[in-house]
Amino acid sequence: MDRFNGLSDDIICHILSFLPFNEATSTSVLSMRWRYLFAFRPSLHFDDQELGGGQSFIDFVDRVLAVSGNFPISKISIKCRMSIDTGHVTRWMTDVLKHGVSDLDIDIIPDNDVIFVPLEIFTCKTLVELKLAEGFIAMVPDYVSLPSLKTLFLNSILFYNSDCCLLGKLLSACPVLEELTILSGNWQHIEFCRTVSSSTLKKLAITSSFHNEFWGITFDTPSLAYLEYSDIVPRHFPFVNLESLVEAKLHLYVYPDSNPTNLIKGLRNVEVLELSSGDTSQVFYDFREAIPVLSKLFRLSITTDSRHYHWKLLPILLEKSPNLETLVIKGPLYADRYVREYGLSCPVKVLKITEYGGIFEELEQMKHFLEKLPCLELVKVRASAINEEEKSRITKDLLLVPRSSNCNIQIKFL
Repeated sequence: MDRFNGLSDDIICHILSFLPFNEATSTSVLSMRWRYLFAFRPSLHFDDQELGGGQSFIDFVDRVLAVSGNFPISKISIKCRMSIDTGHVTRWMTDVLKHGVSDLDIDIIPDNDVIFVPLEIFTCKTLVELKLAEGFIAMVPDYVSLPSLKTLFLNSILFYNSDCCLLGKLLSACPVLEELTILSGNWQHIEFCRTVSSSTLKKLAITSSFHNEFWGITFDTPSLAYLEYSDIVPRHFPFVNLESLVEAKLHLYVYPDSNPTNLIKGLRNVEVLELSSGDTSQVFYDFREAIPVLSKLFRLSITTDSRHYHWKLLPILLEKSPNLETLVIKGPLYADRYVREYGLSCPVKVLKITEYGGIFEELEQMKHFLEKLPCLELVKVRASAINEEEKSRITKDLLLVPRSSNCNIQIKFL
């Protein structure tokens, strides 16, 4: 301890910065000198699960932010799972901007109220990453400007702008934005928010945000590499620019007037594609004429989340994917006559089955896959069994399935 006391405050603060924040705070009991040295670090992480909740948590955050003054802090994370008065949170968000923060992550459950996002957030020049969880309400000002922001994460945020396309306003104010996530957002006057337009955006995740059957959405995102999109399909996609798209994960539902044609056509350059529900597969089958040749696709995942799942889409996708190498079936391997009737023809080398129960229908489906996919080199099966006898039976059945001598079967029991 004497050796540490001989060091300067700057060096001690630097050493403490390598400790987890809750461990660093424990050094405050060593002496008066050490009481607040832990607060002078480039990253602060306040979590009521680690630091204790209630008024003591509020007092602790207030004290640390006050002591650190204008000390530069690059990252501040405040997480509180217990109810808290919203006025404290708004004040904290204003205070942290004085530190020149570049990464701000606020995840708090409000006390029977909403948390107002201070207007200063929308004009912060230093923010590079901003994450706001549910419970926030915000008005985006006309003078919004986030020139350094690269990552924006919004979870169930209520915006009450009513005179503009809010999404367009936000995107135009973020000239270097690369990653945008919108989860279950309540965008008022949604009919104005029709365009996701950004030349810099590389990763986009929209989940259950725009449930409006009359709304047409435009993706003008020429640099986008990753798209995760979960929504009710609108009446149309007026314009889709996904030229750089590498990976897409889609969870779609349809109304009678839905038309995903342009979205499906826009996937022609995708390399990794996941249809993450049976409804999504049905959407693609209903609009199968729009499916382009997927010449770059090397990994395809489909989710079989219902015993009524129809495999009629799979032969079509395999035919459209001349260079597919890996096929993943997430869910039970339900038997279906469509696969057997249409057959499969594709250079798939790896087949992954995530849920296999070993019943007769599943075994028959497995036999068909191994028969109709002649280039298979590896079949990876995750199986479930109630006892060792069941494991032995499933293993024996699978290993006896006729297949190419170059094809290996790996079985893992859950």
